[in-house]
Amino acid sequence: MADIVLVEDEDVLRRYLAGTLQRLEHTVRAAETAEDGLRLIEEGEPDILLSDFRLPGMTGYELLQSVKESFPSVSVVLLTAHGTVEDAVAAMRAGASDYLTKPVNLQELGLIIDRCLASKGLRNELDYYRKRDLAPGSAHDDAEPDTVGLVGEAASVRALRELLLRLAAHQKRGGGGPTVLITGETGTGKGLIARALHRAAPRHDAPFIEVNCAALPDHLLEAELMGYERGAFTGAIRSKPGLFEAAEGGTIFLDEIGRMSLDLQAKILKVIDERVLRRLGSTRDRVLRCSVVTASHLDLEAAVQRGSFLPDLYHRINVFRIQSPPLRERGDDIVLLADHFLTRHAAEYGLTPPQLTERARAALAAYSWPGNVRELAHAMERAVVLSQRDVIDAEDISLFSIGDARPAAGDGSTAPRSIRSPGEFRLDFSSGPISLEEIEQLALRQAFEHADGNRTVAAKLLDMSKDTLRYRLEKFQIG
Repeated sequence: MADIVLVEDEDVLRRYLAGTLQRLEHTVRAAETAEDGLRLIEEGEPDILLSDFRLPGMTGYELLQSVKESFPSVSVVLLTAHGTVEDAVAAMRAGASDYLTKPVNLQELGLIIDRCLASKGLRNELDYYRKRDLAPGSAHDDAEPDTVGLVGEAASVRALRELLLRLAAHQKRGGGGPTVLITGETGTGKGLIARALHRAAPRHDAPFIEVNCAALPDHLLEAELMGYERGAFTGAIRSKPGLFEAAEGGTIFLDEIGRMSLDLQAKILKVIDERVLRRLGSTRDRVLRCSVVTASHLDLEAAVQRGSFLPDLYHRINVFRIQSPPLRERGDDIVLLADHFLTRHAAEYGLTPPQLTERARAALAAYSWPGNVRELAHAMERAVVLSQRDVIDAEDISLFSIGDARPAAGDGSTAPRSIRSPGEFRLDFSSGPISLEEIEQLALRQAFEHADGNRTVAAKLLDMSKDTLRYRLEKFQIG
């Protein structure tokens, strides 16, 4: 619930309000003067400041100004006598969230606290998404259509829908739903499955916070997840709530959790297991009230055996496991999704959606889709942009991957693809574009095979450290 600093100079009222709020499971730190209340806030930023307007020394209005200047995310609620309502209204213009007249109506106080928490959660979520969308290279996962039901009619997708609805219907009394682990190949839509689970839950309007655990170094990831107090480290000029707090009442999705270091895994285990967290630089625990969903394309059981993933954390997040089905096993869903992406990308570019020919549909159905739904989405985007007709034929679709056959232009037949020619190392672009990722995969596979699976030797062949080689082998699921 809420972390509240209460400032009230009347001893009886202060103890009465503090006791009542604590019985409602709020955390309360009480002070008799504004100066003491400000010190409590500086020690650890609360969610709400509940302060009397008339105080000895610094007034409630001056306390409001000071708090809003240094801690703008703190909601301030003022207590006032009947004769000073005008002062309270003026204070609200200065940034107070609300006010209550004395004697305090506890039911009204509870509603105001709930409103402040909801507003804070929405602000945290908005800040998170604004920063994510403004970050260089930021992009949303477009693996599958972002709907609760998920697009597709394959048996695996229908079973997945039923499981999501069943899990979403169960919510813990303390807040949040079951802990879920989503596994599957890259590009199968694990993020969208997590979002679908959230949208099927009763509190689907609460925040959904997605965190890519592979995108940040551990020290930054810990600060983002846990939050921190002012002065916790160099550059922490003000307190900041973490993403666990931003997900209050909703869902936090930890994608690629297998990329965390063992030290950070141990801290996350404590948060998930005990349902409490502690900001960096703080001495106080905060209750976690959100659903925790995790995902990884890595084999976490193998990671446990290698010693790179904590067994306790694995068993804690693997309460309910969802396997995201690969596209190649979804039959007619391939063409169904292709039509969907053609329509979506055509709308994005302001074009009329083209139609797939039978030859194009046959080529899509025959392809193995190593990049799964994400690869299909990108292939349809290329087709929409490059096609100069109102239909998409087989030759308009670029389908290629190292180790796979690809449809040749014109007749839909397949031919082996090589990127090496004899003599001096050169690339053969005659059969289509070649990505740097393909070249990297080929080099890794050949070095690994030449070294007979010995990673130390393979690392030397590629002139890289063993840690770098291990990361890249796991990234492409080689060896």
